[in-house]
Amino acid sequence: MNIARQRAPFGCLCQYTILVSLHPFSKHHQQQDLSKRSPDSPQTLDSLFSRLSSSPTPREFNLIHAYYTTSGLLRSNFTANNLLRASISISSHLTLLLFSQLHHPDIFSYNMAINSLSQTSYPLKSLLLYLDLIYKGIFPNEYTFCFLLDCCSHDLAIFEGMQLHAHLVKHGLHLTTYSCTSLLHMYSECKALGDAYKVFVQMPTRSNVSWGVMINAFFGHAEVLEGLRLFTVMLGSGLIPSNATLVSILCLCADHGELKIGRSVHGYITVNGLEINITLGTSLLDMYCKCGVIDMAMDVFAAMPVKNVASWNCLIRGMAINGHGAVAVRLYEEMKRDFNLRPDGLTFLNLLQACSHAGLIENGAKYFTQMISEYGIVPSVKHYGCVVDLYGKAGRVKEAMEIVRSMHVKPDSVIWVALFNGCRDHGYRDLGEILAANVVKLVPGNSCGYLLLSDSYAMKRQWDDVICVRRTMRELDITKSSGFSRCKVWL
Repeated sequence: MNIARQRAPFGCLCQYTILVSLHPFSKHHQQQDLSKRSPDSPQTLDSLFSRLSSSPTPREFNLIHAYYTTSGLLRSNFTANNLLRASISISSHLTLLLFSQLHHPDIFSYNMAINSLSQTSYPLKSLLLYLDLIYKGIFPNEYTFCFLLDCCSHDLAIFEGMQLHAHLVKHGLHLTTYSCTSLLHMYSECKALGDAYKVFVQMPTRSNVSWGVMINAFFGHAEVLEGLRLFTVMLGSGLIPSNATLVSILCLCADHGELKIGRSVHGYITVNGLEINITLGTSLLDMYCKCGVIDMAMDVFAAMPVKNVASWNCLIRGMAINGHGAVAVRLYEEMKRDFNLRPDGLTFLNLLQACSHAGLIENGAKYFTQMISEYGIVPSVKHYGCVVDLYGKAGRVKEAMEIVRSMHVKPDSVIWVALFNGCRDHGYRDLGEILAANVVKLVPGNSCGYLLLSDSYAMKRQWDDVICVRRTMRELDITKSSGFSRCKVWL
């Protein structure tokens, strides 16, 4: 670099541009020094900026911005737009400040400013910029509308979004894939599923992204069957769904127990030789665990080329909810010993749940202590709830009470219910009554505390008090939420 610096003629624009743009390993101060020796050329300074824009710090950006400002190069849209484009990753307010300094902004400048507004707390101000560019006679392009529609999506502004849709039609840009996909996203975010589907049907060509947006829109609005039907149509059209779409389908199957569809998706992935990355593999794993097919979950886990803590957490949780607490403990020890992975708070939560379900009291106590002392993880209310439930089920109510007293956060109703259940199951009637009264004070509008209090009186055969509690619930219009369960019936 030094030799090239010495031999380069001062006024040779070509050589300075090449040196600055093709030397990625030179120090930043060398690049800046070289740019000072070159002529005031937008091309040379843009090459310097392109090198720094790969990962510019705010300080580096400010240095170049200052030079552009003092040298008057912001009057060139070419250099100014490059500054605008890179400033978005630093600060949206910085982008708007730069935009305000432009003498003659073009459509690219407006697009960058509108895009930056979508990342602020007032996205609909982008419409003022749109009106300004129309007033100045600048014609918007499809990217302008896509950024504007994104702003409407952030603010759930369906009326403004529909007006922009009309402008898209007016400018003849409403049938491009990019514009239609933005319309799909805007309508689905604003809960206008019918309008989104109309746009989808009218699209001349549909990309993987547009299919994925429409399918996810159906899932997000609880239109499960329609979403699955559309996914089937997508497969029939010969398109290969993206990983994001497959993950969404698998998450839906996991939440609704759709094992048959989940297996079909797994088969599709296998037949088409799609790569099972960590996200897709973990989604398959979660689906099989929640559907109770542990053998398939283990097979998927074994076949995953790369596993992270999230993958292990998913399998440990699957073992916990399917009653294999001892296996969950073994997996945790294997993760630490053989793969040298550091557990996180979710790992210990799943592990404590497994110990609670399986009655592994000593293991649960050991892991709770290990989480705090060895890994420095601050227990959440959920962690405390698992430990209290663990001790309560074992009849060690006094130890559970000590844990509640030592909590650094306020106990929630779940912890009080776990304590009450321990008292009820192991004969601590007076303490159970006190705990039930605490739940009533904690969540006065919830039926949970009143039902616990009623049960505590029933345990002591105080039937008049039971009637009094039930009467109070009726007077306060407090009703018990109906429970439900779901099962698949195969005919």
